[in-house]
Amino acid sequence: MKLGTGLFVSRLIIGLMFLFTGITKILNPAGIIDMLSNMGFPAAAFFGWVLLLSEMIFGAAVLVGYKVKYTTIPLIIVLLVAAFMVHLPSQDPMAKINFFMHLAVVGGLFAIMIDGSGRYAYKSA
Repeated sequence: MKLGTGLFVSRLIIGLMFLFTGITKILNPAGIIDMLSNMGFPAAAFFGWVLLLSEMIFGAAVLVGYKVKYTTIPLIIVLLVAAFMVHLPSQDPMAKINFFMHLAVVGGLFAIMIDGSGRYAYKSA
């Protein structure tokens, strides 16, 4: 494999994951707002929209490789908040698996952030 192919594949999968979850949330924003409200988040409606728009906008940016040094940071924050505030405190055994899955994706985002977007990335003129 050529240099940067692994970063390209990671970027493709992670970007699509965030884009898909953002689109899923925008189809039913009340679901994420209710979840945040039930967890005691202040301004749940505001943060629900911040969450779903971040997943869509920054997920699309990572997908195409646009300014990944910066566009990965909001997604890392989203994953860390979800991992430590939703999955880790839960007593559901599946939540513990999701906790580590979130951390694995954070690792992938860090690799993209540090090493760059890899092959086939958006290049501004």
